Amino acid sequence: RFVSSHEVGHTLGLPHNFASSVAYPVDSLRSAEFTQKMGTAPSIMDYARFNYIAQPGDEGVALMPNIGIYDKYAVAWGYRPILDAKTPEDELPTLRSWIDEKKGDPLYRYGRQGNSNDYTAQSEDLGDDAMKASTYGISNLKVIMNNLRDWTYVEGSDYTELGEMYGEVQSQFNRYMGHVSRYVGGVKEDYKSTDQEGAVYTHAPKAKQKEAVAFLNKQLFTTPEWMLDKEILDRLQDYGAVEDMRSLQSRYISSLLEWRKLGRVIENEALNGSDAYGILELFGDVRKGVWSELSAGKTIDTYRRNLQRAHIEKLEELMTEEMPPVPSQFRAYFGPGIDASQSDIRPVVRAELKTLQSTIKAAIPRTRDGMSKIHLQDAL
Repeated sequence: RFVSSHEVGHTLGLPHNFASSVAYPVDSLRSAEFTQKMGTAPSIMDYARFNYIAQPGDEGVALMPNIGIYDKYAVAWGYRPILDAKTPEDELPTLRSWIDEKKGDPLYRYGRQGNSNDYTAQSEDLGDDAMKASTYGISNLKVIMNNLRDWTYVEGSDYTELGEMYGEVQSQFNRYMGHVSRYVGGVKEDYKSTDQEGAVYTHAPKAKQKEAVAFLNKQLFTTPEWMLDKEILDRLQDYGAVEDMRSLQSRYISSLLEWRKLGRVIENEALNGSDAYGILELFGDVRKGVWSELSAGKTIDTYRRNLQRAHIEKLEELMTEEMPPVPSQFRAYFGPGIDASQSDIRPVVRAELKTLQSTIKAAIPRTRDGMSKIHLQDAL
């Protein structure tokens, strides 16, 4: 019913509305009373499926979206007869008045699919705070991992079902990381007509961008060992767990320090000064999270050694390469490129490498673990 209702919405002319779910406070999705009345988003045209915020014990909470108030409003706007209008142009004042009535109400906001910079218009996300929502989601993934072998057990079968469901846990975790990383260098797009007040584009708040990096440092760059359940891995593969984790972590190091994202961070700081989450703060927060062992001379395990090498290699890319050109037909979707040699990126990267160099040099004498010392000498 949910899927067919969504598809019927398309036949009526409704596009995906990926900004819909951000209208609901995260904790409201743990309320049975709220979710049974309001669903998981104001529009079924969002991809707001499956309430991953609800926790064990939240009895009666709705787990899927319903046709929402935005959908009914949008269909009425498109199809409700305006009987005193003689021409299509005569309908415009009434149609505009219906829009003005809902102006500024997040329940009636539309966010298009395809703006990869809009942190409030994302696929498969829920609630108004990705860090808080994803923390709840990870809590549920841990419950799943603790029960995965029992829940996929079929007498006499092999481990195909276990492997598929473990892959889904990995994919869902990856989604949460994507939702959060969008905040860094993120921009909110809020459609307005020329006679409506306020900006169409506003940058993500500084505190939220900083919180997003702190989340990634805690939940991803600090190795999520709960995903590395040896009892599961020993039944699924003879090799690959370390490489899978390296790939996941390095992907988000690369995402955080991606050319265009850095360009948006620089522009935000140029336009908004100290109110912006600046490039020096971003690079410093990433370094402190990725290299946290250095301050105390701690042992650096396999996963973290791989991550730290990925960080150095990403800095090398920013230092020595150019941003790959985007084919002309896609430039409208991605925005302008970055001229690496004339931007602030390379001076900041050079300063980061020098800071990292001196920090590693100071940490080597304090490091007792043999493999960690070899790694640091190689990194230096």
